[in-house]
Amino acid sequence: MKKQLINLVALVAIPALTFAQTADEIIDKNIAALGGADKVASVKTLQYDQNMSIMGQELTGKTSIVVGQSYRSDMSIMGQQITQAFDGDKGWMINPMMGGTSAQPLPDDQLKIMKGNASVVGTDLLTAKDKKYPTELVGKEKQDNKDVFNLKVTRPEGVANYYVDANTYQLLGMKTTVSAQGQSGEVKVKYGNYKTVEGLNIPSSLELENPGMPGPLSMNLTNITFNPKIDPSIFAMPK
Repeated sequence: MKKQLINLVALVAIPALTFAQTADEIIDKNIAALGGADKVASVKTLQYDQNMSIMGQELTGKTSIVVGQSYRSDMSIMGQQITQAFDGDKGWMINPMMGGTSAQPLPDDQLKIMKGNASVVGTDLLTAKDKKYPTELVGKEKQDNKDVFNLKVTRPEGVANYYVDANTYQLLGMKTTVSAQGQSGEVKVKYGNYKTVEGLNIPSSLELENPGMPGPLSMNLTNITFNPKIDPSIFAMPK
């Protein structure tokens, strides 16, 4: 009887130990699912095209990034081009749909948010580990009928929750509260349609909800290119 009790306790304890993962272990498995830290670190620049849809309106765009340094996004809508960029220090925007045809400086709160985008899409948790952002495991929950780990990361621009698939360890979503132009609101992103590009497994579709937009934005990334030659002058604010 004593032996049977010991075996029973062992059977109960093994699953408990299996699921008692830490935030660091989940992040390490997420990095492995991406293709590894070295593979991500080998990407110094990237570009991709975007096909977007919001409230029945179709948009196209192109994004150019020097990882950890510079970012530029050009979007075309209704015959107009909207540009947002920063050169590693200063940010600027041209938005003719808001009556501006010349470059205007970005407010500091918007610049902070944009700086967080100067990375390979889907690699936020690797960045959090590299930069030693405070991270904690909130728990395990359901998202779109999938088991996910909820990780809370305190980034320079604010606190964000990241949702990692408990089976594949791929990033499925994130949410954060942002402040811009004196107002705050919750931003949500869903990641999907993972594709392997030069050894990296990254999401090629995103769904974005932002209180500053009239509705959810669906985005598909195409022509993803790693380490293209990018003219640094494209990030400079036009005079």
